[in-house]
Amino acid sequence: MPEIVVQGQDVWFQDSMKACPRTILFLHGAGGSHHTFRDQWAVLKGTARLVIPDLPGHAQSGGSPRDTVAEYAEWVAAFAEEVGLSRFVLAGHSMGGAIALQAAIDRLPGIEALVLLGTGARLKISPVILEGIAGRFREFAPELVEWMMSAESSPLLREDVTRDVLSTRPATFLADFHACNGFDLMQRIAGIRVPTLVVNGDDDRLTPLKYAEFLATNIPGAVLKIIHGAGHLAMLEKASEVNAVVSAFLHSLD
Repeated sequence: MPEIVVQGQDVWFQDSMKACPRTILFLHGAGGSHHTFRDQWAVLKGTARLVIPDLPGHAQSGGSPRDTVAEYAEWVAAFAEEVGLSRFVLAGHSMGGAIALQAAIDRLPGIEALVLLGTGARLKISPVILEGIAGRFREFAPELVEWMMSAESSPLLREDVTRDVLSTRPATFLADFHACNGFDLMQRIAGIRVPTLVVNGDDDRLTPLKYAEFLATNIPGAVLKIIHGAGHLAMLEKASEVNAVVSAFLHSLD
């Protein structure tokens, strides 16, 4: 993974560096890392240049998590400029999708389209989750994974996701979830003027399908794709379906 300095801190990111007509900048969700998009990296890097950073204070990137989604969006603007991304599709999962929405509202230069995965115009976190992370993180981790994943997901994938959760500092999760709690663009997303793909699992308990339906209804021209049998981690639970949907969306931009 290459390393650069953004806002005074080291940032680790994946970059396929492939010369392609389009670039996708992927943003992971709360407590996540570039590893969230491992199945997209494996497949989509053949059709687009993929750039996937660890957000500040996450995984291998230095610094601290940001206090608000708006501050994360400012960081993304600085990151894109540092990497030299002049035109790109901005894709985000959960909190990453909120960051993408904020960046689009803020008119971040270079955004040609949005891909919003398991996210919403407002993100409220259950007190049960906040209390579980703060008070008994290791014991609560499997419960958090249950919130994240469909009942149809394989045991091996559940184990993999649980390892990812446990590798994250509880303070990082809490900071991100508090940033999500303060996020609300419900009255503003109608101002987004770029092509938008909304993707949601029909068994998502963290960002229920109604969140995606609100986005698709209120963002002009947005397209909603429902991934059946997937929870909050559709890009892992139903990777081939999500990859196909994203790939078709990229082709539609031509």
